[in-house]
Amino acid sequence: MKHRLIVHLKNKLTTHVLLATAVVEVKNKFNQYVPCRVVLDSASQVNFITERCVQRLKLARNQSSTSIQGINNVNTATHHSVSIHLRSRRTDWHTSLTCAVLPNITSSSPATELDTTTWNLPSDILLADEHFDRPSAIDLLIGADLFYEILFSNRRTRKGYPVLQETVLGWIVSGKTPAVNLSHTTMGEVVALNHKTTTGEVVALNHKTTTGEVVALNHKMTTGEVVALNHKTTAGGVDVLSHTTTFTRIPGN
Repeated sequence: MKHRLIVHLKNKLTTHVLLATAVVEVKNKFNQYVPCRVVLDSASQVNFITERCVQRLKLARNQSSTSIQGINNVNTATHHSVSIHLRSRRTDWHTSLTCAVLPNITSSSPATELDTTTWNLPSDILLADEHFDRPSAIDLLIGADLFYEILFSNRRTRKGYPVLQETVLGWIVSGKTPAVNLSHTTMGEVVALNHKTTTGEVVALNHKTTTGEVVALNHKMTTGEVVALNHKTTAGGVDVLSHTTTFTRIPGN
């Protein structure tokens, strides 16, 4: 039996700040070029590479102790460095640089998947990172010594959206994103199993809508409550556990 279900969730506007990321090709021990994801940081005096990336590329390490001072005078020490050669996927630009080795540079960026369907990204540009809107690990950080060297003069801006900047690595996307609702009203068809009209119990599985997916368990029609688990939206992977909310059931269909 099919029912149309409208779930009303509390609205919460949120924005993200996108870091400038790019995918470059880095030469490994066997002189093969391997795709690596970099974050561009004009405020860093040092270039970095993760331990995991060093192992993947099988690069030789050099003993090199570096003291890194961060925000609020937080100090981090690194004891190894590697020399790498990298090249752009979009132009003939290439360079060699030294990177300090760290266990991690930053968490996955962005923190959550972004819905860019309303951004109207130009179709005539080549992005430096085609998946800038999906959470993914960072392998390298390119600092101030190269940051301004890789910039071109072309830039495209739109109020309320991140900046598009052309570089030798392709077009980077960086800045504040539009505000989105992490929780919202969603509507769609549900397939109801074990519908017991005498007790008002419905077990609804795989409620798929144009805006996301809701798995609803033990829907109590007599009390007008639904417990929704793993509510995922296109604006990001949002897990709502034991979220109790009112509902409206539209007969028919």
